[in-house]
Amino acid sequence: MKVSRQHALLYLLFFVMLLVLSPRAGLDGDVGCWRGWASYIFTNGLENTYQTPGINYNPFYMYVLWLYGKMAGSVAKIEYYCHQLKGFTLLFDIGGAILASRLVAGRERQFMLSLLLLFNIGYVYNTMIWEQVDAILAFFAFASVLVALRGNTAGSLMLFILAINTKAQGIVFLPPLLVLWIGEWVRRPRQLPIALGAAAALQVAILSPFLWGGEQNTGARILEINIGTVGLYPVVSMNAYNVWVLIFQEKALMNIYSISDDLEAAGLTYRQWGLVMFMVASAITLLPLLILVVRNSLARRRYTSMDQALVLLCCGMVPLLFTYFNTQMHERYWHPAILFLAGSAFLTRRYWLYIVASIAYFLQLEAVLRYLMLRKYSILFFDINFITGLFTLCIIGGIWEVYRLARVKGLVSEIRLILRSPKAPATLVQA
Repeated sequence: MKVSRQHALLYLLFFVMLLVLSPRAGLDGDVGCWRGWASYIFTNGLENTYQTPGINYNPFYMYVLWLYGKMAGSVAKIEYYCHQLKGFTLLFDIGGAILASRLVAGRERQFMLSLLLLFNIGYVYNTMIWEQVDAILAFFAFASVLVALRGNTAGSLMLFILAINTKAQGIVFLPPLLVLWIGEWVRRPRQLPIALGAAAALQVAILSPFLWGGEQNTGARILEINIGTVGLYPVVSMNAYNVWVLIFQEKALMNIYSISDDLEAAGLTYRQWGLVMFMVASAITLLPLLILVVRNSLARRRYTSMDQALVLLCCGMVPLLFTYFNTQMHERYWHPAILFLAGSAFLTRRYWLYIVASIAYFLQLEAVLRYLMLRKYSILFFDINFITGLFTLCIIGGIWEVYRLARVKGLVSEIRLILRSPKAPATLVQA
């Protein structure tokens, strides 16, 4: 990811400018967590992090808080400068923008496209205004897909390990990544043990302080955090404006997060219905990706730029579908989609989906946080139905764009053959 000296200077100026212009932004609850957790780690040591029940994030960000505490040098400074923690996450925003821009040729075009992301308020709001860390997850997931497309399954799997060690919801990227990895392992079987060994070694290295360095082994506590993610907030929505807003229209206008997802309809809980809808929609969306990987693997072909655009679009749809259909979703879970949709748009020059998703995501975050302190939030743009409508458009339009690209790549006819005949996959060898 080589950057010219001139562009590096401009990125640095952009980095400093954002930090200077938002010195005290942030959701009090989240910033309070970072402040308290960093102070606890500074006082008790990284290895004893999970001995307090209040910490419920995966290990990667605990390393960040530990490093921040070392740099601050005292609990008083940790508390005073806590808002500057977002500078670390902002590095991943910038890194993601640079990675996405490198999908196209031409240094100046790359730089301008990176700015298209960095000056997108929907892209940086989560980091700069909310002061959350979803950009770190997005970067690792995006990088994992790009590295997989280049045939490096070991590097891709290690990046995926970093993603799920940042946030548990990174697991939603496993299905498309698994398809990419298996396609490469079929072509080059020797990569499989190397990739699995490297990933296992990295995971052990990440967990080792918490398993063997502290006063007690807290591996069970980390496992509990990840398993307990499902059911932690047993309501249909934690402020994500998704399909449940459409289903519970009247209640959604008053208090969407007051409706339990343990209630049943037609023999299934709302939580189970959400999972079913997500799985069905994901299967429909990822089918062209599966056919593409099988075709390229059998023909031993590398991924073209349009292949990459299709893969990135499919992967970008995953967090959209995940947040749109599942219950218990927070308003920030849309975030990784923006980076993937940008990468696909850079390759195809079709920007409408990236733009609509960015607008919807910004409006979603501001409707909840209200950082701009506008006089009225009852206007159309911040209306819960309007924002939900934008995300619905992204879901429908995104699936349409996936199959439009699949048609360009000649995949639709192969999908039809597979659906019609169990012997049809053999035709992929001739494709």
